[in-house]
Amino acid sequence: MKINSNREKLIKGLQTIQAGVSAKTGTIPILQNFLMETEDKGLKVVFTDLEMAIKHHINVDVKTEGSITIPIKKFMEIVQNMGEESEVNISVDDSNRVAINSGKSKFKLSGAPKNDYPVIPDLDESNSFKIPSGILFSMISGTIFSASTEDDRHFLNGLLWKYEKEIFCVVATDGRRLALASTDKVKIKKDFKIIVPSKILNEMVKFIKSSDIDDKDEILVGLSPNQIGFKIAKTVFISRLIEGNFPAYDQIIPKTKEISVEINTPKLAAVTKRAAICSNERGGVVKYTFKKGMLIVNSSSQTMDFEDELEVDYKGKDFQISFNPKFILDILRTVGEQNIILDFNTPSTPVMARIPGNEDFTYIVMPLRTQ
Repeated sequence: MKINSNREKLIKGLQTIQAGVSAKTGTIPILQNFLMETEDKGLKVVFTDLEMAIKHHINVDVKTEGSITIPIKKFMEIVQNMGEESEVNISVDDSNRVAINSGKSKFKLSGAPKNDYPVIPDLDESNSFKIPSGILFSMISGTIFSASTEDDRHFLNGLLWKYEKEIFCVVATDGRRLALASTDKVKIKKDFKIIVPSKILNEMVKFIKSSDIDDKDEILVGLSPNQIGFKIAKTVFISRLIEGNFPAYDQIIPKTKEISVEINTPKLAAVTKRAAICSNERGGVVKYTFKKGMLIVNSSSQTMDFEDELEVDYKGKDFQISFNPKFILDILRTVGEQNIILDFNTPSTPVMARIPGNEDFTYIVMPLRTQ
């Protein structure tokens, strides 16, 4: 194999697949490598940790076709330290030695043949649907922060994807909060319910954000009994699904509301950030007290106290409720500049947060009990 490539293109392509690097790849030597193979007058680069895989296409000048697997961290380090203006020339000899030359810099690295690398399954297009990248990006980024990062309940380390009654839903929860996104703008032939790992979705969101993909460009989603795949132009993300039973999230969503308050999101975020500085670092508590025309926000720790207030359109009786400030800030960050409506029942029951005039997103947070 012999190729010539622009250094920046090569680095960007490797950064796309490098997401697969994890602690697991260190236990099986070949998983520290990535596969590169000439294909479609360019270079296909592939990386896997056996649970997920990413395939990406880089436009390069192919002189001689072929394939090789190389340690990704060492290869990346070499290319990043090449001269910025110089072209990178890569060639592979019969003994799987890889020559990486740029300008007067010359490296040689031992590789391994393609046959030693795990076989990556193809995306299953027989049971697939298409979704605009803008819709999928919005639904994932608007919910994924609520997924669990703890290992004890693995089925919460992913997002529930459900298509039922012509509504596509994405749900994330860690047991203390919940985020739900839904749309009727996606048409899918069959109903389904699966749990998609957060890891692959995080990497796909990063890729969409960093690429010149238009919101209307369609992503092909392929489903099989234990796997999901996403095809975006010439880039493919593939992952195993998570087994287990996702919680009956619809039972958590409050059906009634005693109090409803609309608040300016940036102002609420600013005062909550100030309160979070003062709250205990682990399991911090911020108290929100609603009085006529105002919201008083306070917090305290062993060494600090904080209090501030906001003008709000509230006309009811005095009402106090406490939250983990991180959970509130995660929602407010997602909502952005729009106002937010908070629906309460009692200080100890789930609170619903929603965006005025937008029924696509719903957020639920469990309040904290305080002395």
